[in-house]
Amino acid sequence: KTLKLVEPYLDALCREMAACAPLLKEAGLCLRTIYIGGGTPTTLSAPQLDRLLTQVEACFDLSRLTEYTVEAGRPDTITPEKLAVLAAHGVDRVSVNPQTMEDHVLAAMGRDHRAEDIYRAYEMVRASGVPMVNMDLIAGLPRDTVAGFQDTLEQVLALDPENITVHTLALKKGSRLILERQGLPSGEETAAMLDYAWPRLRDAGYLPYYLYRQKYMSGSFENIGWCRSGGECWYNVDIMSELCSILSFGAAGSTKMVVPGTNQIQRAFNVKYPTEYIQRPEKWQANQTAFAAFYEAL
Repeated sequence: KTLKLVEPYLDALCREMAACAPLLKEAGLCLRTIYIGGGTPTTLSAPQLDRLLTQVEACFDLSRLTEYTVEAGRPDTITPEKLAVLAAHGVDRVSVNPQTMEDHVLAAMGRDHRAEDIYRAYEMVRASGVPMVNMDLIAGLPRDTVAGFQDTLEQVLALDPENITVHTLALKKGSRLILERQGLPSGEETAAMLDYAWPRLRDAGYLPYYLYRQKYMSGSFENIGWCRSGGECWYNVDIMSELCSILSFGAAGSTKMVVPGTNQIQRAFNVKYPTEYIQRPEKWQANQTAFAAFYEAL
């Protein structure tokens, strides 16, 4: 229903980045990590992705970039053509997020992909030359079982990704799952899933490197990122540690400005909805003015 917004949204996003480029140069800043996510960027076509990443290169100093991540996320959005674009622009990490390898659980979640699609997408990423893969799993999904979660983890470990994030289901207010409450594992069952995951991941050579919690999480557990040595996603560390400024573009973007060596943080928020973001550039312009003033004061 909203595909007609994609081109004007991309136009607005490119304008926002272009406007910010001189501010970074004046402040003597360059990017250390890039993370394109907050949804599924690979819903863009290959030409649209190429336009976006070309704009990133045109606007910013990437000479000190240590990490370039794009969330490929849903396997049904991944194609060889899109992966070729990502590889050509130096993207070195993508996400392929099964969440579960149990087809009946995917169906209960309303997901369009199935386990075989995950395998196919993973093979495409490996063939593309993008060197690192993250895979997300979720404990506590509807109609999942402890045995089903264990089987999912074993299948993902057999694929041997560099990075695995194990989430715990967080129920959003008003969501279908929270309204129906059918087929959700108990807190004890979710705990058993996580109790299996932690030692199994360690045995497979993964170590935890970041943790965060969300509201309304099953059993009040947490989300933990695991990786092989050298597979850390530093953007995840930076956004959780709140020790590094993060400049965000696009609808619902949250820019974080950190005073070095202190716990002082200022934030600036873009408008949430794409239509509003397209129609109200004055909001991101005000945010950029605040960002420039912050660094001028430093």
